[in-house]
Amino acid sequence: MGHTLAQKMLAAKCGRKEVQPGEIVWAQPDLIAQYMHSAGIPDIRIHPDRVAITIDHTFVPKGEAEARSHANMRETARKYKISNFGEVGRTGVQFQWLAERGLVRPGMLIVHLDPHVSTYGAFGTYSCGIGSDYLQAYQTGEVWLRVPQTVKIDVTGRFADGVTSRDLFGQIINEMGPLGALGQVVQFDGPTVSAMSIESRMVLCNMAMFLSAETAIIESDRKIVDYVKSRTARPFEVFQSDADADYARMLNFDVSDMAPQIVMPDAVYHVESVKAVAGVAIDQGFIGSCASGRMEDLRLAARVLKGRKVHPNVRLVIAPITPEIQKEAAREGLTEIFWEAGALVGPPSCGMCMQLGYGFLLPGETLISTATMNVPGRLGSPEAESYLANPATVAASAVAGKISDPREFL
Repeated sequence: MGHTLAQKMLAAKCGRKEVQPGEIVWAQPDLIAQYMHSAGIPDIRIHPDRVAITIDHTFVPKGEAEARSHANMRETARKYKISNFGEVGRTGVQFQWLAERGLVRPGMLIVHLDPHVSTYGAFGTYSCGIGSDYLQAYQTGEVWLRVPQTVKIDVTGRFADGVTSRDLFGQIINEMGPLGALGQVVQFDGPTVSAMSIESRMVLCNMAMFLSAETAIIESDRKIVDYVKSRTARPFEVFQSDADADYARMLNFDVSDMAPQIVMPDAVYHVESVKAVAGVAIDQGFIGSCASGRMEDLRLAARVLKGRKVHPNVRLVIAPITPEIQKEAAREGLTEIFWEAGALVGPPSCGMCMQLGYGFLLPGETLISTATMNVPGRLGSPEAESYLANPATVAASAVAGKISDPREFL
């Protein structure tokens, strides 16, 4: 029996010819990344090139504790000569910024305290959240991992205009449920995935944690290789699954007739078609977070907003994901479209995804956003309601003043 992509990558990182699902292995990460730490300067005993630290969540400190956290991170970067340090105003969201810098390459093992690091699976990496174990990795250069089984999801069909990979993930979690890939890797494959942009793949991989998965991964292709080579001259290795690899499950999804999806306020795994929710009045819209705010999303939102105005009862906040994206959006005229529509274009950051910068919701208010989570209280009052959707749906809803099908605006 052959080996999966995840097995091959983990075997390489622990110096073995092969590993089997269920084994506990000690592996050497190529990159250990983090944002925010308030407990002081950690002890880093590995080469600084293997470390990346950024300030992207509490990008504007609201008090002394957050300001001291920033100061600790700056001191850590200076003390250990960490060149991969992202300062406020120069970074945006780490999960995009490191890729732009060529620090994310096929075949890498990347660990982070945040499981949204699965975003990098779009580049053919094994990237997983390990919580506070990253502190141990700083000292030993190794982490322990359980070799997972893999759930393979083949995707076919062509997305309708106004439907995105985010909607596909909504359908997947609706079918699989919140424990659908517990302790496993989700590997996306098929002609639709191959046709996706890198940005769409990053969005698809970003939310694997909501399936209780260890991470998500997509085999690297020419699109990925060319992107990485345009960003760095550092070497990398592309891994491929064996044709006879053993998968825990194999699922198929056809996106041809897929509608925009809405994540309901009660749970990230309760997903409905936009038609079932259309008409719900909103107070605020937000486009941004590590699952959005890239050029593909901003272009889609601009198509909806061009020549239209945000509803007078609604405020719309848009946060480009990095300064590079912010500048490109300005060059293309997207920023002006947002301004003319009456949207607030914020600095490159996580924005209001964790109520870390702006946009606090009051009791009884309703938000629709492209954020990663809608846990009560995360975006303001626990008595507010938060719906999640793709950027076209958010933009259309902001114009209409109620949740709306973006296909009617495109």
